[in-house]
Amino acid sequence: MSLALIFCIGAGTNAPAEASLSLSEAIRLSQERSFKIKSSIFDSVGAVQDYRLSKSLRYPTLSLNAASFYVDNLPSMSFPLIGARNLGSKENYQADIRLSLPLFTGGKIANQIRISYENVRAKSLSLAADQLNAAYRCRKAYLNLMLSRAVALSAKASLERVRLVRQDVYNFHKSGLADSVDILEAELAYEIASLTGSERQSLARDASIALMQILGLASDSEIAPGEMAPLPAEPVFRDSVPMTEIARPELKILDSRIIAANQLERFNKSSYFPSLSSYIGYSTGKPNRDFFNDKWNDYFTAGVTLNWELNLGGKTSYSAGSARQAAFSAQMSKKELEESLTLMANIALENLHQAYRTFVSSQKEYDIARAKYRLGQEKQKVGNLTVNRLLEMEAELSSAEQLYQASIINYYLSETEYLYATGSPKIYGGL
Repeated sequence: MSLALIFCIGAGTNAPAEASLSLSEAIRLSQERSFKIKSSIFDSVGAVQDYRLSKSLRYPTLSLNAASFYVDNLPSMSFPLIGARNLGSKENYQADIRLSLPLFTGGKIANQIRISYENVRAKSLSLAADQLNAAYRCRKAYLNLMLSRAVALSAKASLERVRLVRQDVYNFHKSGLADSVDILEAELAYEIASLTGSERQSLARDASIALMQILGLASDSEIAPGEMAPLPAEPVFRDSVPMTEIARPELKILDSRIIAANQLERFNKSSYFPSLSSYIGYSTGKPNRDFFNDKWNDYFTAGVTLNWELNLGGKTSYSAGSARQAAFSAQMSKKELEESLTLMANIALENLHQAYRTFVSSQKEYDIARAKYRLGQEKQKVGNLTVNRLLEMEAELSSAEQLYQASIINYYLSETEYLYATGSPKIYGGL
């Protein structure tokens, strides 16, 4: 059953619709919904059109010029023997067709094509960067939802334990084994646990709304994470992340910027060279070349044109130098980004190791708290433990349980930071 159909069924029953959604499916939906990705797709298509435009400059150009006009007064000239003759025709018709082909441009066309190609590549990499960022944001939102729901379930379990303790206190009070102070302590603990559970539910709802916004779904629906977080496995220990393992698209974008700047320098230097093109033309009209006879005539032409412009103020040199400095600037930007990404990856790696250590420690604390509370229940039933102490043990158990559940999800949140820092394709998958 599709996600939209589940939501529609929920809406028809006037109940909050809840759909189970896997992490990889959520990431796919976020990619489809992202306006930033859609904008990058249009930019990429536009860059492809610019690339095709630059390639079209290598092809012949066909031009047509046509005109028709009337002249009411013509000049005339007298000739011996033949007398006065009009020059031209009152009714004029002229059409000229020319097919021209560039033969040599000094590298203008070739370098322009290379620049356009690097722009296509940069736009494509920009799209990949936006897709990576969208997957990162969705993955974090999904894990935050898992975290908030897990903590909310822990708070609910804590409330149920306190409720049972309160019920036992009332039973003991009826039997004369508990006093009014015990009842008040149990009631206070129940109210605190109830308020905590309500707060945790509210945080879970907030996390669900945040994920809904990323997925472009109605905020009055509910999403239930469709997969369980497996227990974390100890990551392979490394002191640092080598630069060769960082595959962020932003680095490749700067590579394209560097290449494009170098090509722009060559493009500007091509102004030192002349442009050579060939052409073939056909002309027809009346009077066309015959100024003395009001008749139609035509002719063909073919030739070569040379165009050479040199700016005496150093325009070409300055423009080439500007492009060269842009290339140096892109190189420095890449080095800075490499350092930044390396630092980010190393910090993420260290946080991942620490998240695993926290998980191991919280797991032990949770096991101890459970065993301690179980023994406390047994002692309290035989009157060897006060209600107040049992409630303290329950609070310790509740805290340990929430920390344990949070440590599992926090591990995967740290892993997400590491995957994003290194640009790993695993960020698009599940847990």
